[in-house]
Amino acid sequence: MGIFNRSKDNKNKKSFFDLTDGKFDAADSYGVINEEQTPQNRSLRRRKVLSMILTVIFGAALFGIIASATFKLTTDLMNSGDNKTPVDVGPSRLTPTVTKPVEPVLDPEAFQTLEAVYSGVRATARLLNPCTVEVNAVSYRTDPVFGSKTAESRTFCGIVFGDNREEYLILIRNDELDTAYEDLQVTFSRGSSLPAKIVRRNDEINLAVLAVDYRELSDYDKDGISVVTYGESSGCELGTALVAFGYINGRSRSVDLGFITSDKEPVYIRDNSLELMETNIPLSKGAFGVALNSNGEVVGIITEAFGENNYIRAISMDSVRNLLDDMLNDRKTVSFGAMLTDLNSATRKKLGIKNGIQLTEVFDGTAADEAGFRKGDILMKVGETELYFVSQFNTILRQCEGQSSVTIVYRRGSEEYKAELKIRKE
Repeated sequence: MGIFNRSKDNKNKKSFFDLTDGKFDAADSYGVINEEQTPQNRSLRRRKVLSMILTVIFGAALFGIIASATFKLTTDLMNSGDNKTPVDVGPSRLTPTVTKPVEPVLDPEAFQTLEAVYSGVRATARLLNPCTVEVNAVSYRTDPVFGSKTAESRTFCGIVFGDNREEYLILIRNDELDTAYEDLQVTFSRGSSLPAKIVRRNDEINLAVLAVDYRELSDYDKDGISVVTYGESSGCELGTALVAFGYINGRSRSVDLGFITSDKEPVYIRDNSLELMETNIPLSKGAFGVALNSNGEVVGIITEAFGENNYIRAISMDSVRNLLDDMLNDRKTVSFGAMLTDLNSATRKKLGIKNGIQLTEVFDGTAADEAGFRKGDILMKVGETELYFVSQFNTILRQCEGQSSVTIVYRRGSEEYKAELKIRKE
């Protein structure tokens, strides 16, 4: 017997699959007893459904309110202290209210004066650019085991200092050639390159001269090459403005502006003395170039030759002119063969003399050595000319070039002697 008793009276009952009235009534087919729903039950059911709907709506609204409040609070915390407004870099469209005349930040006249100075620096750089070259040096090292060659190259700055109608004569730092280079190439401002040869080197002032045969260059290339203009450094006093050009701040064809910060300082080299002009221009490693006056003329050479320093010291042109002339022309000059120094007035007074220069070192096998001079001797005269400065002594020796010998009066201790110096060129 099933769970449900099928009605015995099936005559008026609908089939389980009878959908003629559009409704499916399983209870009718199986005789399930339908509980008659009263209006009170239906009302109660509606209230429950309505209560559920209102609860869902209220919960959703409450969740939205809480989420909105949380987002706002989080945003305020993240942006606390950052009340920035967008920056507009366009020209201002607002006319400010002026309560008093607006003072300029810079004095217009002073600014124009400053701009005139920098305009001169730019003009100087343009003037010197055709005088500046790049030198590429290549050396080859042979492997001691396998015999293979490895090329090493480096590039440095050079400045065109002369033109002998066949060659450009280029000044460089001598220490750039410490390695035995087999291939030297010079590149000019317009890009043309030519091989170069070493003409002369001087370790004491850290300078060397290269020669480039330019006869095969086109007129276009030659028009882009210039030789520096020499000036007088005698007018370069304390406070004189100078422009440094060359390899100045770690790059070729760079420029800086400064002035002379102290009186010229004497430095002594073999048979001669030079003057250094110290500036307030910062010194970078490997610095090389020229110091120029307001006319764009070379009044000093920058070689970093005389000890380390924080600022550029240029060799004054007047003191190095003869030496440069000999190097550029590969010319031998009269050699004495000693280191000498000037005597200040206090030392002369102490020694009881009014003039003289002192020997600080005599090199073996030189003319000075053969003439019998010793360290500590004081040279008083060359011929009949009294000596006061080492540079003066060097000039006099150069003038004795055509002679076979010259008489030098010197003092050793408290006695005076004469020596015959043979003129020797080196």
